[in-house]
Amino acid sequence: MEVAQLRCFLAVAEELHFGRAAERLHMTASPVSRIVKELERELGAELFVRGYHHIQLTPAGRELARRVPPLLAEFDRLRSEIQLVAAGESRVVRLGGSHLSPPAILDAVVECAEKGNPGRTVEVTLAPSSELLPALSRGELDAAVVHLPVDDPAVEAVPLAAYRFFVAMRRDDPLAGRAELSLADLADRTVVTFPLSLQPAAMEQMRDALLSRGLRRVRMLPGADSAMLAGHVRRTGDLTFTLAPDTGGSARIFDDPAFAIVPLADGPPFHLGLVWLGARVADRVVTGLVEAVRERWSRGELQI
Repeated sequence: MEVAQLRCFLAVAEELHFGRAAERLHMTASPVSRIVKELERELGAELFVRGYHHIQLTPAGRELARRVPPLLAEFDRLRSEIQLVAAGESRVVRLGGSHLSPPAILDAVVECAEKGNPGRTVEVTLAPSSELLPALSRGELDAAVVHLPVDDPAVEAVPLAAYRFFVAMRRDDPLAGRAELSLADLADRTVVTFPLSLQPAAMEQMRDALLSRGLRRVRMLPGADSAMLAGHVRRTGDLTFTLAPDTGGSARIFDDPAFAIVPLADGPPFHLGLVWLGARVADRVVTGLVEAVRERWSRGELQI
């Protein structure tokens, strides 16, 4: 078996469609189908039941689909770690940051990366938490600022910030004149949030907290786009959560005369943290960054 064969198989197993798997792999369907058939011949087992309009995994295919992801992750980490050894002292600090996190938090972590790794360049990759975590697992990032919790025992974390939410609404909303709101005040309203795909563990925690505390209409939008969220609120009159606009970044989308924001006294728990692979604690770059962050956050996470 070759790594390329396993990547093709896994894409098809996850998509259950050769065409979509080919698009994901930047290939055409024909070579993807051929590679999977070659893998089946090598294994002496059929991996898929191929129908006219759809395909399904066989028992052998389900077992392989269960076993392949950790193998590929380990291979990717091995490749990355060998590259790091080869780079030696010249390598950069590779830091990921959620594109929706307050800029001041990420800036402070960058400063810690520089302090803990004097003379090294710090490269920052901005992306949703759901994209940064797989990159961390593959060894493509040294650490990342993402939304917590992270459902991966290989990942360690330092909490950085707890969110204090405001309710964002249209300026003409009946709640716009209130000095403060509670979740009970929102029980009969539709509240929209970012999708689970933003960071499944964190967003599931938020959704479950809202539902358990009496909100009956919680809707998750299809994309993690602040402009889309603001446009939806403006168009429909639904409510959403935001940070104070003075935290900067995506929160500034509601710093607009068309909207009103009101403090939420009992908002759902939502946290931001620095994460890294526990297996990388011997890496001087990771250790330098983590020690500097622990020192700066010695009094615990911030309230933002």
